[in-house]
Parts: sequence; C-alpha cells; structure tokens
Amino acid sequence: MVQFTQPTKSSVSSFPSIQAKLASCSQVVGEAFFPVMVEALAEALSARWVLLSTLHPVDRGKACTVAVWDNGPGDNFEYDLKDSPCENIVGDGACCYPDNIADLFPRDQMLKDMGAVSYVGTPLRRSSGEVLGLLSVLDEKPFENVEQASEVIEVFSGRAAAELERLATASLNERLGRIVEDSVSEVYIFDADSYHFELVNRGARENLGYSMEELRRLTPWDIKPQFTKDEFIQHVTPLRKGEVANQLFETQHQRKDGSVYDVAVQVQFFPGIENLFYASISDITDRKRAEEAQAHLAAIVSCSSEAIISKTLDGTIRSWNNGAEKIFGYSAEEMIGKSIRLLIPADRQNEEEDILAQISRAEQVNNYETVRLCRDGREVDVSVTVSPIFDSAGKIVGASKIAHDISDRKLAEAREQLLMGEVNHRAKNMLTLVQVIARQTAANDAHTFAQRFDERILALSASHDVLVNSYWQNVPLDELVRSQLGHFQDIFGARIKLSGPSLKITAPAAQAIGMALHELATNAAKYGALSNEDGTIEIGWKLDGSGVSEQRLLLDWIERGGPEVTKPSRNGFGSTVIDQILEASINGDVIMDWLPTGLACHVSCPAEKVLDNLEISSQQSRVASHTGQSSTSDSRRILVVEDEILIGMEIAEILKATGFEIFGPVATAAGALAILENERCDAAVLDINLGKETSAPIAKLLSETGTPYLSISGRSREDRPDIFSDSPHLAKPIQSALLVKELGQLLEPTVNQEARQTH
Repeated sequence: MVQFTQPTKSSVSSFPSIQAKLASCSQVVGEAFFPVMVEALAEALSARWVLLSTLHPVDRGKACTVAVWDNGPGDNFEYDLKDSPCENIVGDGACCYPDNIADLFPRDQMLKDMGAVSYVGTPLRRSSGEVLGLLSVLDEKPFENVEQASEVIEVFSGRAAAELERLATASLNERLGRIVEDSVSEVYIFDADSYHFELVNRGARENLGYSMEELRRLTPWDIKPQFTKDEFIQHVTPLRKGEVANQLFETQHQRKDGSVYDVAVQVQFFPGIENLFYASISDITDRKRAEEAQAHLAAIVSCSSEAIISKTLDGTIRSWNNGAEKIFGYSAEEMIGKSIRLLIPADRQNEEEDILAQISRAEQVNNYETVRLCRDGREVDVSVTVSPIFDSAGKIVGASKIAHDISDRKLAEAREQLLMGEVNHRAKNMLTLVQVIARQTAANDAHTFAQRFDERILALSASHDVLVNSYWQNVPLDELVRSQLGHFQDIFGARIKLSGPSLKITAPAAQAIGMALHELATNAAKYGALSNEDGTIEIGWKLDGSGVSEQRLLLDWIERGGPEVTKPSRNGFGSTVIDQILEASINGDVIMDWLPTGLACHVSCPAEKVLDNLEISSQQSRVASHTGQSSTSDSRRILVVEDEILIGMEIAEILKATGFEIFGPVATAAGALAILENERCDAAVLDINLGKETSAPIAKLLSETGTPYLSISGRSREDRPDIFSDSPHLAKPIQSALLVKELGQLLEPTVNQEARQTH
C-alpha cells in the first residue's frame, strides 16, 4: 500500500545511475551480495537506513536482518513486526510512508529510538509467491519523490529475493546432502535405465566395504544375492508404472568380503529429468537375530513340559504355555487375563503376597515347593521359580513363573520313606527274633548254645532269603522246604523226597513253617533218619476239602530207616516252635508220632491261613492263651498282639513271669477284637504292623473303652499312625525290664483308682 504526501527536499538518484549501481552489485554473489546491495540502495535513495530481513523460521511475528545500513554497515538484529510498518508489508504488500512515520505507528518503539521520519518497504517473495522476507528503507527526512523511491526499492527487491531463495535452497540441499551422507541408514541412488549406482552414502559404503568408484560399476542385484537381474527389474516395475508409491521388502546384502547381512529396503522412483531410483535401507541383522532368538525361546517355552507363566504385579496372567495346560488342565484362553490366585489353595493364599513382595524387591524365588490347584480340583505338588520382569527403563512390571510338577518325585519320596520304614521295621523285627532265639536257645540248650544258635540263625537266614526273593509274598512252599534242608542238598531225591502241588504261602506262614522244618531237620540229623546212612524222609503236602472255607493244608514229615526213636522226656525250644508257633500263627493242629520206624509229624491248618492266593476271611484267630481258660484271680490281664508269633510268645513269657495273666499272643486284628468281645483286659501290648494290616482297630476300641495299651514296633515313636500317638511306645528289639516297667506305669492309675474304691 503506497501512501503519498507532499514532496520534500530529499533527492533521489537518476534511474540510469540506479540501474548501474544494481549492475555493479550483481558481480557479487552469495551472502556477500547483501551488504553491497543495502549500501547501493541507501546511496540510490540518499537514505540513512536500509534493512534486508528474513522472517523468523519459527516465530512468524519476528524478523531477522541479513544486512543493515545505518550511514555505514550495521550489526544484524532481531525485531518484532507487530504494530510496525514492516507488519503491513508482510500482510499487505509494498508500503510507502513519506513523512511522519512515528505518528502513524506510535507503538513502534524502534521507530522512535531511530528518529525515523519516512519509510518505504516491499516484501521479498519466493518464486512460488510465498513471502520470504522484506526490504525496507528509512530516512530521518521525508522522501521527495515517493513514486521513484517505490520503483527503486522494487528494482532492488527482485534481485535480493532471488539471491535469498537461491541461498536458502542451496543451504537446504547442502544440509540434506550432509544428513544423507552421515545417516546411519544406507542410501542408494541408481539410474532407472542402466541401474548402476550413482550415489551411495558413507554408511552403505563402509558396511559393504566398497569405494564409491567401485559401486558405480555395480547394480542392486550385484549386492543382493537373493535377486537375479530379471527378478529385481520385475520387482521394481510397479514403481516405474506408477502402480505403487514405494516398495517395502526385506532381503540380504552381500559385502565385498562375501559376508551377508539382513536389510529392510524402501525404494522410490523419481521419473522425468531425474529418472532415478532412491533406496533407503536399514541393517536389521540385530533385529533378525533378536526375532530368531525370540522365536527359539518361544518354541522352547511352548514345547516345555514345565508350566511357564507370566503375570503382572497384581497377579493377572499375561501368558500361559502348553506345559501349564498339561499340569493344571486350563487352556491359555481360559487363564490369560485371570488371576493367578485361581491356582492357589485357600490355605496358601498368603504365599502370593510373600512372592510378590520378593519380586517387588527385585529378588528371585528359587525352587519353592508348594501345592497348586488343577482345573479338576486336584492338588498337584510343584516346585516354583519366580523372577521379576523389567521394562526397557529397568522398572519391574511383572513376574515370570516356572512351575515343575514334582508329584512323581514326592510320590517316590513317600514310597522311599515307606520303604525305609518297612525295612527298618522288618530289620528290627528280625533282630527281635534273633534276640528271642538267643534267649530260648540259651535257656533250653545251654551246653550246645553256640552251635544250636548258629544253626537256628542260619535257618532264619534261609527263610529270609526265600521271603526276599518272593518280595515278602507268594512264597513257593517247595522252595521254603528246600531252603531249610539246604545242607542236605546232595541227598535230595535219594534219601529226601518231596511231593505236593505248587503252592504259594504268606510271609508269616513261611516264617513259622520254615522254623518248624528247621527244628525237624535238626532233630533228624542228630537223632533220626539222617543220623545214619540208610534213613529217609518223605515230605509231602496237599490241599484237602472242597470249598475255600473248608479247605485245609496238610503237611506231613515222615522218617524211616533211622535209629529207633522215643518221645523225649521234656519239651525243648524245638518242640515249642513246632507245637505252639504253628498252632498260634496258622491255627495249626500238630500231631507228633514217635514211632519205632521214625518220627512222623502231621500238620493240618486252614488253607486260608497260609495260602496267599486265597481271600483271608475275618474269622477269629485261635487264641494261644498261656493260662488256658479265663482266670478268676486278681492278676492283671494283658492282651498281647504280635504277628511274629515267636516274638509274641517271648513277650507273653516275660509278662507271665512277672505275674500277669496273658491273652494271646494273637497275630491278627480280628482275633484280638474277638477276645475283647468276650474277655475283660486291663491293658494290651500292641504290635503296630500285623502283616498286611495294622492294630489300629484294636487301639481304637481300647481307647473308646478307656483301656490303656502299649505300642511296640520296629518304627520310631514319631513314625506311628496318629491313633497311637497318646500311648507309650517301645521300639524293637525289646528290653524285658523296660517292657515290664512301662506296663507297670501304664497300669498304675487303674491300681490307685481301684484302691480308692476299695476303701
């Protein structure tokens, strides 16, 4: 906008001289042009000030001077456009204020400070028409010829705008060139006809190992081993046809040394004068390795038999692998997004707080053994390792859990503990048997104690071997017989003849029958058929009877050809074994015939008491009472329950010698319960393990009736079932004095109570 006032005395150079000044400026280019130009313009208009400015690159309400003339070269500065004549130039175009400029723009403090009177200015525009900056002339006196001043400034502005745009474009291109050259991404520019590289930036050159001169002789397929020439040209054809704006794909680049690396490629096509392809390429080797490692890890996690679960800090499940599904029964769809507490039993919920507290402290929970719930409600033993999960900033955002099913291990440990307990129980039972055999042998055969004790221990060992080989069940009867006559092996078939069906008997029956066979064999070797060269022994067995409950096992030992025998005047330990042990352990009826031709021993017992392949009925065990019928005396009545009859007999003998009346020994729970139904007992001695059962039913009945009892076992006090926990306990082998003392203390309260009732 040009405003005219009356002319003043200010003078303006002639137009030809102005053109000459501008022509002289044109000999200078670049940034040096602007100081020369403002000086020439100031001289042409006889003005004090000339400002050549560009708009601020960020704040468009400000301008920055490029060249300043103030009666001489001045320093560049930045100024506000608001409320100034320069603001009008940017918004409205060329303006001229020949006089009183400060009055027209009273808020422009810079005009007041300068003392300017007149002003003429014009915008500097790009070739596109966009305002690039402005050119303004100010003077301390009015302009004389306004029209000529405006024309002069327009002449200079065209040249100034062109130079500013040229420099700006050159600067931008230079900056872009530096950026592309220094970029970490690889940049390739190749001709659209020959496909030879024209420009390749430093990052690409260094990664490939080629110089720029070498690369100008190469094409994209020379460094992309996964492409042939035809394949690559076909790949970029949609770009040339304009069907797509760019092509994105992943491939490999081959270095000069033959090594390859993974790359992500973006290709663009520039038609027309340029006629070239521009490719921006990123080295994705690390990403590919990370993806491969992640895929490998994901495959391991997916295929792992262990449960691998990730969760947030509030326990929300984020991932759930196949191992977790196998162990807990839930699918990933069922559990992701749910709380981990679904797997935790109600009485273990506090474990999750403890685990999360450790995780929040960046601590790892290692091999924590606990119990978790399955989908079907079943509990499973697991060993859990929990580790914190960190984000990229190092903040804990969750936890990963690895749970290993240890049910089999726990079961194995329980079995091992049970096995060790059973081994301990049987070992102590065996030691107790040895103890009993030693006492009985010494009491009956003091002069030949060592020899007889050795023989009986060897016989016990032979029976034990057969039991172990048969896993303490289904003991073959013929093997048991042969084991007890093993030292006569060379005369089997000639002088010792065996006959009978193949039968398998129980472990308790095998021990009792084995001991009886040993005593018979020992007696035959010393006094009977095996004491000379001619005697023979026939050992036979059979089952008699039709029904299971009526069947009986008949076992015969018949000697012939030995010296004439007579019934002994007293019964020793051997006779006790044969008579009482067989009778008490297998309900055996024993007949001993001392015939002139030799001893004949006939044993008959219920088949169900000895055969392992028959169902054991709940029939009452025969009571081998050491006192015959129920006594009416004041002596204390003690029930003895022990499946090892020899041990039971020893306990009974010890207690009987102390003055107690004994019921038993009884080998089964059913037999003991039968006695308690019909007889009053003051106390009981209970062996905990009775073959395939325990004496727990007896202990329960005694507790209910208030009858005290003492438990005995090869197991320790702590290893007993809970029902025995309130009773005194003795571990085998048993000390006679301690047995009597414990039983006396057990009966003391009842004695005192009866005494008070009497008084």
